[in-house]
Amino acid sequence: MKYYQRLTLLFCLMFGFIGIQRVVINVILPVIKEDLGFTYFQMSLVVAINGLTWAFGTFIFATIGDRYGRRPVIVLCTILSGVFSWVTGFAHTIGQLLAIRGFLGLFEGGPYPLSMGTISEEAPPERRAMHAGLVTGCFMLIGLGLGSYAAGKLMAAFSGSWRPVFYVVSAPAILIGFLLMFMMREAPSVAEAIRTRKAGRKKEETKKEDGVTVWDPLKYRNVLLSSINSIPVMGWLFVFTAFASSFLVDVHQFNMLHIGYIISASGVGGFIGQFFWGSISDIIGRKKALILTALLCSVFGISVAMVPVGTSALAFGTLFFFYGLFGGGMYPMYLSTLPAESVPPRISGTAVAIPTAIGEILGAALMPAIAGKLSDLFNLFAPMWMAALSGILIAFISLFYIETAPRCVAKMKHKPTQNDHLFKAFRQQSVDVG
Repeated sequence: MKYYQRLTLLFCLMFGFIGIQRVVINVILPVIKEDLGFTYFQMSLVVAINGLTWAFGTFIFATIGDRYGRRPVIVLCTILSGVFSWVTGFAHTIGQLLAIRGFLGLFEGGPYPLSMGTISEEAPPERRAMHAGLVTGCFMLIGLGLGSYAAGKLMAAFSGSWRPVFYVVSAPAILIGFLLMFMMREAPSVAEAIRTRKAGRKKEETKKEDGVTVWDPLKYRNVLLSSINSIPVMGWLFVFTAFASSFLVDVHQFNMLHIGYIISASGVGGFIGQFFWGSISDIIGRKKALILTALLCSVFGISVAMVPVGTSALAFGTLFFFYGLFGGGMYPMYLSTLPAESVPPRISGTAVAIPTAIGEILGAALMPAIAGKLSDLFNLFAPMWMAALSGILIAFISLFYIETAPRCVAKMKHKPTQNDHLFKAFRQQSVDVG
């Protein structure tokens, strides 16, 4: 096995078990809510704080890692994420839980951008997208799929006690962090930059010469649209995962074991959807694929919200599988290919980072908090409908994208140039950022 393949495997396990640490609490939140005695709104804040600090961790540790070394930052963040996930089991108040999950999100946000940057350097150009997709897909497969199943089994094994669940699911991330310490080497570009600084030489490429700011990608239509779309897309995922368990317990009276099976089906579907719809978008186009997956995600979300009480766990599992299949299928287009293919290569990383950060803050943090308030004011159908209808909004926003799939662009009479992707007000400045 070549080095980049071993590295991808380790990153898949790292991101998958980071996903478990983030998702598993959503599955067992109804039990924690009952034990600690807080409201649905307070329950939603536990999910929201994780998304908020994740966004800050992404920027903070990406900057530190690119300057002082990605390897030590990835290792440290992975180990500390496991530690704070483990400490979650000791929380006895809502304040303690919020503080612990806040630190957890901060450290969980660090490894993702650094691992993606490292894969882009280590993997061959023709395999970069596939290996990056494997890593992100493992959040769905291991985090949501295996994590939800494990949560149900562990709750049953520990006679309904939620605290030991965190002691068990936190161990793998700590172990993987130590494996990365010994098996990962520093990315070539960062290693060279560190050697250059140690030798006392200045970098030839300075910010002034580069002429690129963090706002430059927002001059491109697709990047701005993906930044807007990130709110309902991330809102869909984290409203759905935050309240699905409570919905299945309080409305449909399922036990934790059945809930683990049902929610894990959405994780498996999401993993398959990321690869399937990413491949389909190469043929039919990114824009069409995103609109189609968003609408079908909404169809299955509405089905979940409308099924009558007494519906079997198997039927729910089937609906959740397709809900995840189409919901997860949105991610390759809106978060990766559409923004990255619209901008010059040297700002493609920032073009992806901006929608990610906005989605974490306004989608993964704010939307669950709103859903929690609506649950207290009305009932648990409110967040289910909120998640379901987000697909219609995503589809509408996606109508305004400019197509970027190479196979589709090649068939167009007027092939969009990079200049065409800029808003008209900035087209004369295209040379400055290209």
